Amino acid sequence: MASSSTATPVLPGTKHKVIGLVSGGKDSCFNLMHTVANGHEIVALATLTPPANIDELDSHMYQSVGTSLPPLIADAMGLPHYSHVITGGAVEKGAEYGSRERGGDGSGMEGDETEDLTVLLKKIMALHPEATAISSGAILSNYQRLRIEHVCQRLGLTSLAYLWQSEQLPLVTRMVSSGLNAILVKVAGVGLGVKCVGKSLGQLLPLLTRLQAQYGAHPAGEGGEYETLTLDCPLFSKRINITKSEVVITDPEPYPVAYLRIEDAELEPKDGWTKPTVTELRELLGLDEEEGLEGLDEVSRELYEQNDDAKVVIGEEIVEKGQAESSPGGERFGRNGRWFTISAEGDSRNGQSVGEELSACFDAIKERLNTEGLSLPLHATHITLLLSQMALFPAANAAYVKYFGTSPPSRACVGVPLPAGQNIRIEVVGFDDAADDGTSLVGGRSALHVQGMSYWAPANIGPYSQAVMVNSRLHIAGQIPLQPASLTFAPYPPPPASPYPHQAALALQHVRKIVEVLRNPNSTGGGWNGWAESCVAWWARNEGCGREGPAVSQRAWAAWSSENGWAGTPVIFARSTELPRGALVEYQVNVHSGRQGYEGAAQPVDGDDDDDEEDENELTGVYAKGDVRGAYWETCQAPRKRQGARAAIFLPDTAGLPELTAVPQVAAVLSRATTIRAYHLASVQPSLEPIIKQAEARGVCWTGVPVLELQDVQGRSYPLALEVFSA
Repeated sequence: MASSSTATPVLPGTKHKVIGLVSGGKDSCFNLMHTVANGHEIVALATLTPPANIDELDSHMYQSVGTSLPPLIADAMGLPHYSHVITGGAVEKGAEYGSRERGGDGSGMEGDETEDLTVLLKKIMALHPEATAISSGAILSNYQRLRIEHVCQRLGLTSLAYLWQSEQLPLVTRMVSSGLNAILVKVAGVGLGVKCVGKSLGQLLPLLTRLQAQYGAHPAGEGGEYETLTLDCPLFSKRINITKSEVVITDPEPYPVAYLRIEDAELEPKDGWTKPTVTELRELLGLDEEEGLEGLDEVSRELYEQNDDAKVVIGEEIVEKGQAESSPGGERFGRNGRWFTISAEGDSRNGQSVGEELSACFDAIKERLNTEGLSLPLHATHITLLLSQMALFPAANAAYVKYFGTSPPSRACVGVPLPAGQNIRIEVVGFDDAADDGTSLVGGRSALHVQGMSYWAPANIGPYSQAVMVNSRLHIAGQIPLQPASLTFAPYPPPPASPYPHQAALALQHVRKIVEVLRNPNSTGGGWNGWAESCVAWWARNEGCGREGPAVSQRAWAAWSSENGWAGTPVIFARSTELPRGALVEYQVNVHSGRQGYEGAAQPVDGDDDDDEEDENELTGVYAKGDVRGAYWETCQAPRKRQGARAAIFLPDTAGLPELTAVPQVAAVLSRATTIRAYHLASVQPSLEPIIKQAEARGVCWTGVPVLELQDVQGRSYPLALEVFSA
């Protein structure tokens, strides 16, 4: 079977032939309803079952109670059913599955129960070669989700998991109101007694609501409180009747654990049943108001009404693209404590393809990192990939995927006016999370790499994560305004309306959704508040779209950052030549969790008072800004040394650098700098020389980023802006 490196990529908006993974429970069946409502066709159902004569298996991945019933569900849906007996166990129990170092081959873990799913899907795909996706009912379980997605990646399948990150009580309420009838076949939580076994979800909804309010119980059973069996739903032409069963109590104290042993069941035809159409299902599920796009119309309207330019300049021609001057080749490396940065530039003048150019950059980066005792796939946190034109992206990405395995670094990719003879620039920011004994630091690095299609945020069906957290610093991938359920853009509104407000609001909603997942108290490593450290807001101009991009991007950011309590975040607004997939905006945001990192002795930054009794494990970001001789600067610092700082510095020229670096807040960030990104108009490359000399004198990595326009948060234009990342 084809691996992810050779499988044909599935295009956004594709309508899939789907294998439905069903345990028989409410989640897998409700996701099937959403799968059909989104225009996909289910071609087969698949179930992992426990060995014979075992009612309940201790599995981290699969429900075992009630798994004798899915063949009846398949019959009720007029579909073939396939099953496979679970032979493996939970061998790999960590937050990652597979290796970060296996570039693109995506091998599994021998003996792990995840590989039973691989075996089953390979069998089904041989019989149904038309299948391109699988449906599963994952809601909150990262453990289950990332293993299913790992298998999908290896087999060239797309994961459809529309329930992912849904709010639980509204989700269960929608299940009941949609006509899905599920009963509890196992209870194992506070407040759920033996008498609840066999009762319907609708009957128990008031109780589940109370248990959530009283004890914080999961109303959808995501804490293992209960399991279900679906007896009927709108996709079934027949309902299931259980004719013989018994309740088995396995643990009576302190909270009863009991399950329903089903000995016999039969199907009953539903008189007058007709298969629901996609439109009928969408109305039934309320997809026009689905949680993935809530409030966007209102936000977009407000942004449009605030922006007078949007009504008058649509259709203005795109200005002539500039082109940057050449800059020194080779890789540049900088390190400050455990943080490091390395950048490299391609050279296409020798006839290399863009894939060969990218590989040459990465190979040089790997070789240099090896001499520093570092690893690209193990230690990279975030990668900035600059391309001379976005048409080169497919070929570049095909080479890129070979360098990373599971939990890859986050990534921002934009098209910029690189100099002639250069198609690629790469910057890698990373952190050495190796403990003294050679293991990883506890909680050292975690990645959110969601590859399943949902209503949550865009899936990353590629070699980069939505976000990577390390040393309390969160690097979020550049977010473009794709509609999550289809990975397509909303249609442009007719003139004089502008597409920018909707795109800006949706891209920032994706940032919010990612942050919410990672700081959710129920998530591993969650429970923090934190603050935004910095943002680079990109915009582009396409045919039919005028110059309102920066104004809308600025207003959207101002509203969003203020709503989150992050007004004052250092932010740079830059115009690219192109953005991925023709997007008009992209936001690349960095966040600090507010927790104490590994490095430093928690000393106050220069000029701060250390007598404030602040709990050093709960930090608070400090924003500052100011003007110096026509230059404008913004900084964000943790109140303790070596706990994180960033700056955005806008310069009319480099003559005022000495005065600017004398500003205490700016000096504090620069003194701990790991990397400096120099955003500059394509025509002003020579003015970077003083900055390059300063960076090299300090042993700081620098990366030139040529752009077409640069603005600060107040809409003032500059030829040069510096983004400084500090330990």
